Amino acid sequence: MNINISNKFIFFTCLILGIYLCIIGGYGSDEDTLPMIGTFVNFLDGNFMTSRFTGYPVSEFIIGFFSYYFGSTAINLIIFISFIIGSALFFICLENKIGLNNIIKFLILILSSPILFFDNLEPVDYSIPFIFLSLGFFSITKKRTELAVIFFGISIGARINFVPFIIALIIFSDKKYFNDQYSKAFLILTSLFAGALFYLPVWIHSGLGFDWLTAGRPEGGLLEYFARFSYKTILTFGFLQSIIIFYLVKKILEKKINSNYKILISIIILNLLIFLYIPAELSYLQPMLVCVYYLAYKILNNKYFYTLLIINFFTWFLTFQVIEIQYKYKNKCDPIVAEKVKFELQLTKGYFFKFLQKRNMISCWIDPNTSYGQKVLRGEALKKK
Repeated sequence: MNINISNKFIFFTCLILGIYLCIIGGYGSDEDTLPMIGTFVNFLDGNFMTSRFTGYPVSEFIIGFFSYYFGSTAINLIIFISFIIGSALFFICLENKIGLNNIIKFLILILSSPILFFDNLEPVDYSIPFIFLSLGFFSITKKRTELAVIFFGISIGARINFVPFIIALIIFSDKKYFNDQYSKAFLILTSLFAGALFYLPVWIHSGLGFDWLTAGRPEGGLLEYFARFSYKTILTFGFLQSIIIFYLVKKILEKKINSNYKILISIIILNLLIFLYIPAELSYLQPMLVCVYYLAYKILNNKYFYTLLIINFFTWFLTFQVIEIQYKYKNKCDPIVAEKVKFELQLTKGYFFKFLQKRNMISCWIDPNTSYGQKVLRGEALKKK
């Protein structure tokens, strides 16, 4: 079979599967989803709150609005399609010659990653800042600075940790997109100002302090943080995939670094540093993953590219683990507290089965005896009648 036809078949299979899982997935398994919806509902009632320590106003309003008026299927589809469009736009901005077959080849590698695929099938805010970052990048390539300011500002409003990514992207963007040496500085300052406006209510609510910017770190010392960071970073790629990634790093070091590579490498490094500071959920590394997979698309030959693709899809069904973590609590709704770690080679259920198994996790954070709780469990629109 022609390789381009095979790629299209894989892409549309992933797309159809993703849409189906968005329809049946309900409100998902992330404990931050209901607080984000709650922020929007409270706003309608005339009250102010944030879903988390920092709060991400744009994401809270997008997820809250579509959940409140249209239900889980609508917001799940928006998150999933936003991720695909954002990834495609990011790819287009980096390429000189754009072809549908090339975009699809890149997207199937992106979609093969269980972290990127399954974590963007439910109402969480990872893809929202990324699509606006990509739209801002696209605006730069079209020399539409005023649009770039708007999109970058919204991206920051959707997730504040995108600030360093936006700064790096602007700094290392090709000079041909800017009129003079001061244009980049102007774009950075105006984008930061536009993004900061979204956090003005949070800042005022915190008594004009800045504790909300650094709150939310997991407990532990430096050694524990580094251990979490190292293990979770490898887990984000997969243990077997990491071998190919190390080979990719070697090939990158042999390459001449152009402006696009500087953008990608700087986002990767910055994302890793942020994750070292807060080594929490694997999806915090989504920007890094997208950048690494673009480099894999550009640098790896077909043999390594499709090996990485096959291994990624294999982990949907079976995962290869070298570490077994024993947790203090056993029930699904209990806090996740690691108690003991030991090295042990084993095959476990893949991400696809874990995704299906976790669909009822949302019941841990609602009262099923209320009308609101029943709507959440059924994935319905949450608007009060």
